Amino acid sequence: MEEMNYEHILYDVTDGVAAITFNLPQYANAMDFQGVRETFDALMRAEDDAGVGAVLITGAGKSFCAGFNLKEIPSLEDIEKNGLAEVKTHFRHLAHWWHQVFHRVVRMPKPVLCAVNGAAAGAGLGLALCADMVVAAESASFLCAWHSIGLANDATTSYTLVKIVGFRRAMELLLTNRTLGAEEAQDWEIVNRVYADDKLAENARSIARDLADGPTHLQAMAKESFHMGWRRSLEEATEFEIQNVLKSLDDPYFTEALKNFLSKDSRSNVEKVRLP
Repeated sequence: MEEMNYEHILYDVTDGVAAITFNLPQYANAMDFQGVRETFDALMRAEDDAGVGAVLITGAGKSFCAGFNLKEIPSLEDIEKNGLAEVKTHFRHLAHWWHQVFHRVVRMPKPVLCAVNGAAAGAGLGLALCADMVVAAESASFLCAWHSIGLANDATTSYTLVKIVGFRRAMELLLTNRTLGAEEAQDWEIVNRVYADDKLAENARSIARDLADGPTHLQAMAKESFHMGWRRSLEEATEFEIQNVLKSLDDPYFTEALKNFLSKDSRSNVEKVRLP
């Protein structure tokens, strides 16, 4: 299949890390229809590339992602004249592509790290919640935003938000539309680590490289089991766990890691992922 030429995102693969950068800083990286489709395509490329061991998502400029671009919807004059049919069609189609992005981040059998370099609002917050790990700059902020523009919450928040922050905090965040700073987002467990603004990029790259060097098949099993475990009974969860253990024995990584562990000559890649 012919590769898509990206205009609203940047895509680069270095040291086993596929970096996807939202590149509409003039709109605080609020993604338009084209940008969302490009993001989905880039995620598929990263998933299919055997040379990619991890994905890093960030934003250009001073924002991570301010959700979707409201400039694409019909004007208020058009709505007053023609009604909401066109607006509903736009949201339905845009949501379809955003949802494909969220699903891919969750289901991709590779680690996905978000480096939140500024505002993560609406769908930007949803994307961060879907990621396997999140690091943030000190100036980063996290905001639901939907109610302020008259919309119901979406972007996976009904799946992710309560599971990550708990029911009371999820309701507070959504109902009051409060903005969380980076440190508070770390306390609420939305963020793993917070770095000075000028140190975020290098630390995020370092973590992503370590993730890429790890045993991808084991990372994929952990990721799948954690997400499915939310909906499985105890008996189902443990049955799938032992099935994954047995599958992992068939991979050459197991015998090499076991040999290293028993010989004490070196440490396995599982131990090498660091959060500076």
